[in-house]
Parts: sequence; C-alpha cells; structure tokens
Amino acid sequence: MVLPEENNAFPVKLDGGNTFIDSTGHTNISHCIHEKYQNNQNEFMLYPTLDYINRILLEDIDEPFSEYQDVAALSDIEKPLYDIVGEKYPSSPNSPLVVSQSKSNHNSNICILNKQIIPKSTNTSLTQDSGNESLLAKEFQRGVEEGQKFLPNINNLTIDLQVSRLSPDTAQKKKISEIELEEENVHGLVSKPKTRKSSSDANLNILERRNSKMSMFSTEEITRDEMYDKVLLYHGEESVKEEISRLREIRKCQVNPHCNQKENLEENIDLESLLVECSEAVALGNCKMAEELIKDLRKHASPVGSGTQRLACILTDGLEARLAGTGSESYRRLVNRQISTREILKAYHMNISASPLLRISYCFANDYICKVAEDASRIHIVDFGITFGFQWPPLIQALAKRRGGAPKLRITGIDLPQPGFRPAERLKQIGVRLEDYAKSFEVPFEYQCIASSWESICIKDLKIDDDEVLIVNSMFRFMQVRDGTLPTDSPRNQVLNLIRQIKPKGFIIGILNVSYSPFFTTRFKKVLSLYSMLFDMFDTLVPRDDEGRQLMERVLLARPIFNLIACEGQDQVERPETYKQWHKRISQAGFRLLSMDQDIVKDCNAKVKSGYHEGFFVQEESGWLLQGWKGRINYGLSVWEPKLE
Repeated sequence: MVLPEENNAFPVKLDGGNTFIDSTGHTNISHCIHEKYQNNQNEFMLYPTLDYINRILLEDIDEPFSEYQDVAALSDIEKPLYDIVGEKYPSSPNSPLVVSQSKSNHNSNICILNKQIIPKSTNTSLTQDSGNESLLAKEFQRGVEEGQKFLPNINNLTIDLQVSRLSPDTAQKKKISEIELEEENVHGLVSKPKTRKSSSDANLNILERRNSKMSMFSTEEITRDEMYDKVLLYHGEESVKEEISRLREIRKCQVNPHCNQKENLEENIDLESLLVECSEAVALGNCKMAEELIKDLRKHASPVGSGTQRLACILTDGLEARLAGTGSESYRRLVNRQISTREILKAYHMNISASPLLRISYCFANDYICKVAEDASRIHIVDFGITFGFQWPPLIQALAKRRGGAPKLRITGIDLPQPGFRPAERLKQIGVRLEDYAKSFEVPFEYQCIASSWESICIKDLKIDDDEVLIVNSMFRFMQVRDGTLPTDSPRNQVLNLIRQIKPKGFIIGILNVSYSPFFTTRFKKVLSLYSMLFDMFDTLVPRDDEGRQLMERVLLARPIFNLIACEGQDQVERPETYKQWHKRISQAGFRLLSMDQDIVKDCNAKVKSGYHEGFFVQEESGWLLQGWKGRINYGLSVWEPKLE
C-alpha cells in the first residue's frame, strides 16, 4: 500500500514480499535493495530519500556486500531508521520484522499505518570485511541523517480519508507554527523566502491551508449586544461629547516628558528621510544598501511609539516584502487573517469618537436618503461595498421615527467574496444583525446579499422593483474596483454603467481624496505623506495603548499601506482618485451632479463643532462636500442622478 501523495512523507511499498521483506518475513537489506536497483530502478528513483540512501549504499556496486554480523554496528545503523518511522527501537535484536495491517475504522474512515524494521542474522557466502563494514555503517548513518532533514517529525501518520484533517499532534504543531508566524515580525506581514522546501512540506502546507479554510467560520459571532447598540445607534450629541472628553483626559494623563525627550531623539534621526532613501534603494534593486537601511529602520521604528514610528513599522515591512519578492503572498496572508466583527467595532468606535470624518460621511448619506424618500412607502438601497454594515442601524432608527410610520426597507449588500468555503458568510451575518435592529424598531425589512466582483453583477441580480424608491450607496470602496487601460474595458466604468441603467433616485459616493503614481518611488512618497497625516491625527487625539487605535493602525490601515508598497500590477488593490478625477469620470458615465442640500451641510458642520478637535473642517466646493484635517482634504462626498436620455 502506498500512502496518498499529499501525505507521502516516507513511502513504504509491499510488493509480493520481495521488495523490503524476504519470503520468511525477515529483512535482507543489501540483497533487497540490490535486487530492486537492478530490476526496477526507475520506480525506486521516485522516492528521493531512498534514492539518496541507495546511492550511498551502492557506490561500489561491483564490490561484494557484507552481511552485518556485528550487533552493535547494526544497532547504530537501525536506530536512526526507527527514529524516522517514529518507533521505539526493540530491546531484542533478533525480533522479526513487523508490519501491522492497516486498521480501518469504517465509522471514521481513518487509517493508521505503523511500521517497524529490525534485522535478521543469516549465513551468507559473502566475505566479511570489518573495515569496510565500519566505513559503510558510517556512510549509511550519515545518509539517514541527511534524509531526516526532508521528513516531518511525526510519531504516527494519520490519514483521514473523509475530510483530510491532520492528526491531533500535527494539528497542535500547526497551531504552534501559526503562533511563531505571528511573531515573525512586528505586524506579521512579511513572508520570508525559503531556500529549500521538500515535497512533504508542500503537501503538509496544502493540508494546513485546507484546515484553515474549514475552520474559518467555525464559530458564530454575536450579531448584536449592548456594545453594538452603544456604538451604532444614535444617543444624542451629549454621548459623543462624553466619549471625546474621556479620550482627551486619558491622553493628557499619558503625557510623559521623558517619553517626549526620547521621541525627539528619534525625530532627529528623520525616519521619513530614511524611509524615502530605502524606497529608492529597493526601486533600484540595490539589495545590500536596502537591507542595511531596513536594519536601521527596525532599530528606530516602534509599534507603540509615536505616529511616525508606528507608520515606519508598517512601511518597513512593505519594503522588506517587496525586496524579498513576497509582497503578494504576504498581502494575501494579511487579508485572510481572521478578525472578528467585534474587534472591528472597537476600531470603529475609536474612529468616530476621535474623528468626525467617517461619522459625517454616514450621516450625510442617511440624511439624504431620509429626505429623498420622505413620502415613500418602500425604499430599496443597493450598497456597493457594505463592508460591515455599520452605516445602516442609525438609518433604521431614524426611519422608525418618521411621521406616518416607517416604510418598508430593502437593502442589497454587495461585497467581494471572502476566502474559504463560505464566501458570503460575513454578508449573511450583516443581514441577521440588520434584521434584528429592524425588528426591534418595528421597521418592515428585507435583505439580500451578493458576494461577487462588482463588474460581474447584472441588473437581474439586483431585483429592481419600479414601485420602490431606489438609492445606490458606495462609501470609500469604489477605489478597489480595477480600472482598465481603455474606457471600454474598465471594470470601474462597467459598474458605473450598471448603476446608470437601473436609474436610481440618487447615487451617493464617498471617496478618499488622493491619487497614486504608477511609479514606485513617487507612489511611496505619496503614501508616506497621506498616512503620516492620519497617524499624526490619531497620535494627537487617542491614547497610544488604546485597543481600538491599535486595531485601526495594525489592521485597517496596515492593509492598504502594505498593498500599495509591496504589490504591483493586478495584485495592487488600492487605486484611489481625487474628487476632481471622480467628478470627470462619473460625468462621462452619464450622471448629473445634484446640488448640496444646505440643511444637510449645516448639520455636518454642527457635528464637527460638537466637541471635536479644531483641526477638523468641512467645506463645500464644486458640488462636493469635502472634509479633512489641518488644511488637508481627506474625503469627498457627492450625490448624482442619471442624465435624462
């Protein structure tokens, strides 16, 4: 029996009793290998470990072989073999060879293979040469030690024919290896290249990936509790002011003059200049210089330091991955890392408490929906990039208070499929949460989700009903839709054409106001400039040990930063444009910009002045509502409708 290819760590083949076992059930190692070498050399060469041992044993194939009569010498040879197959060396040197039959449990379809190999002393006509025997024994043992490097250290090889799961011991090792992977660097972003990798390691990695896919959504998350209500529902401006004051008091208490002196020393090093210099070395392929600069950056960057030091950690990881050629692999691992919605909620709570930017964006969209559908009995919202659905509980709460009763609300949540066997699981959980809120506020509610790339969606997938007031919403996710080299093959334009064809009452879009160059060094400087401002903003407003801030920086901000630095071509996900570029693109797609509702603009300005830092601002320009921090425009919001044909 040959083990399945994916678990072929050390193949054992029984071939009519003459491959590894003689007719009496005993071993005759030299005769068997010699016969196999002559009769079936090609088949034997399939197994690299045995081939390596075979070449050592048969270096002088024309010379006579000696049977091992010395028990001590034979024991020295056989003990490494027992270590390979995971068995204890027997106390008696004359025990017979035992190969246990595969034990099959029909209920679990698990087969356990156990192997033992031991010697038999027989008379032979071959002459014995003790000197050659000792030399051969040493060579054999050295070959076994080399072969062990290619083999996993497992005691029992367990094969689950039903679900292909690893044995408990291997599963435990898998958990340990994942912990070590997390500690590989500060953010766990860089995947180190490996110089040697055996087929057994590759097969075990395949099984580990399969296991991770199976367990990706093994535990159901809490869809709603007091924390969700506290963060997502509107409780008045006083609750917001209290949270802002709390963060400020904690920030003041954490000001340490000694810490500031240390940070001033770090700033004198000028991390930004060091990062730019390193990016130029990486772009030129100057590996030696880049590696030295990365070492310097590692000394001065810190995940718990100032905003610049924290950003330097992420940028250094991206530069190192790009230099090693593992950017795409590391980014996929970063995206696939499982983060609970509750952890995202903590980061979201920190964000809206410290900064009004995201809160204003959601309020702007929800206020517009309430106004445009003021008398509607049925509302349908198509949300391109629903993410976690945090925008919609406040809308449900507002619709419940509408004069004349709440309308029927239907939401179509669209997002990219998640990795694993349940690509729409997160979208379904969003629907369960929103349905719970709608039920508690007595709002008639219907939800459908679409886990797909946006450009592959057609009109019939959206189930448009002419009796409904249709609104299309997309907040800060359109930049992740690819843009083609020609307008005709651009997925971004295809999605805009789809939105125009369904003729919504309004198309609300929120964008990140930045544009990146296709050239790496220019793009790196732009990324450094934008995210330095964001990290400085959080450093000014939020305590450094705040859990929400750590999640925001190390996960939600680290992903786009790492993608922009470490990836190129099709692997580059983040492709934002300025609000002027979006204005031109949307106009050319057949839309007309709607004028701003001044009541909504005043409400947004009032929220900015309701206790937030004076560095935030909101302004109206060219039909867009622009908002930012300390004179720099971060986000843009606008509302469009299809042009009359």
